[in-house]
Amino acid sequence: MLRTASIGIGWWSNELAAAIQGKSDKIKVITCFSRSEAKRADFANSFGTAQHDSYEAVLADPEIDAVILTTPHSLHAEHIMAAAAAGKHVFVEKPLALTAESARAAATRCREAGVVLAVGQNRRFNATAIEVKRRLDAGEFGSLLHLEANFSAPGALSYTPDRWRARRSESPGGGLAALGIHMIDLVNWIGGPVRRLSALSHRRAVPVDIDDTTSAIFTLDSGATGYLGCHFACPYTSFLYLYGTKANAFAGIDADRLEIQLPNDTPRAVEVKSVDTLRAELDEFADACAGRAEFRVRPEEAVHNVAVLAAIVESAARGAAPIELPAI
Repeated sequence: MLRTASIGIGWWSNELAAAIQGKSDKIKVITCFSRSEAKRADFANSFGTAQHDSYEAVLADPEIDAVILTTPHSLHAEHIMAAAAAGKHVFVEKPLALTAESARAAATRCREAGVVLAVGQNRRFNATAIEVKRRLDAGEFGSLLHLEANFSAPGALSYTPDRWRARRSESPGGGLAALGIHMIDLVNWIGGPVRRLSALSHRRAVPVDIDDTTSAIFTLDSGATGYLGCHFACPYTSFLYLYGTKANAFAGIDADRLEIQLPNDTPRAVEVKSVDTLRAELDEFADACAGRAEFRVRPEEAVHNVAVLAAIVESAARGAAPIELPAI
């Protein structure tokens, strides 16, 4: 059983703990830390854990095998490197970091320390996305022509200036770090990696100073093209559309809905079974720490995801200037 500490208590730390606590026979949360005494007390009471009064105390505790980081994006690299230095395995929420340089440094430190670094790109575990990837690899779509992805939600409409996500430094490109990073990962994994892009991003409706409308066009390493939309002020949507020479796919990622369209035919539904992606990714993290499996999001892929995110922000700041990205 992998014994973990939850670091950075909030909504998402609770979602992750609820997915495994008392359910998994591979991983459990045994303690927590937040700078807020009230938050860590509530977490401890809710999930039956101990509490630590500092991150340093967590890292010094020999009873803890790994940390689960849900801290602000800008702190990820620092917290990862400290955990690696202490010999703790790391599960960190996406994105791995906010710059490719800091992401690469964190990944390197974990590799040198011999600890597992897992990034919470949980849509990699989504059954619909997996089925699309399987069919593409099997040649059922023919030559890939284009991928169109969108992950949007209304969350930023209710943001207040005191929230850490309401700062441009933590939410570059508006919803990219919270939402769009999932689709960046799927595009890179299924059809990519992304090699060139141009993007636009601006603020239209939200009450805080972050962007809420971001769009990017890609050229993938395969020669196919791609599009990403991420809007932080509209009703929730999450989809991936694939266009190939033999067939198209229309995937509602979080709705577990998949339709396949063959030439001269209407789209037809394919049954896909739902998966608890949070439980699945944390169980696989535990397996990786025990040497039973390799975590499916490789650190170099997570670094490339960050590079794409940062390039979108840079391109938008430069008026949709084209940006070239290095190979993974």
